[in-house]
Amino acid sequence: MKIQNLFIYSILAIGLISIPSFLDTVQAQTNMTNTTSTSGQNQTAQGAQNQTMSNETQALMTLDVPMIKEQLMNAKQSLVNGNTEEALAAITDVEIPLLLSQNKPSFVGDLQEVKNSISKKDVNKALDDLTKIQTDITKAETEILKAQLANPQ
Repeated sequence: MKIQNLFIYSILAIGLISIPSFLDTVQAQTNMTNTTSTSGQNQTAQGAQNQTMSNETQALMTLDVPMIKEQLMNAKQSLVNGNTEEALAAITDVEIPLLLSQNKPSFVGDLQEVKNSISKKDVNKALDDLTKIQTDITKAETEILKAQLANPQ
């Protein structure tokens, strides 16, 4: 019982810690949506900037990152609650758009590892792998925000 409470509180803590990042991401996505390039020079600068970004960052720029983060948290919560079917569904909901994206982030394969861990009833490994994926996404978000600061338009 104490271990389940520890997992729940740690998941809640991670969720609370990620709220500022979520808000920054929403604001950044809104700013990206509202700004348009009016000259070829700006488009060339953006193209050069995208070339220096990691594969994860380029892939996540075209996706709904807050939704992906929420689904990963839901998957973790489902695992803690012992609902593996719900966890697998949430992971699949994250995996499909990533597989369909033009630039596939490196952690797409990790999602399959999470599914394998769940099928082997290794919930601890699945939770650790999900946390690693969340960390990779947060790093990519930070890279996006840094790029936006460097080129505010």
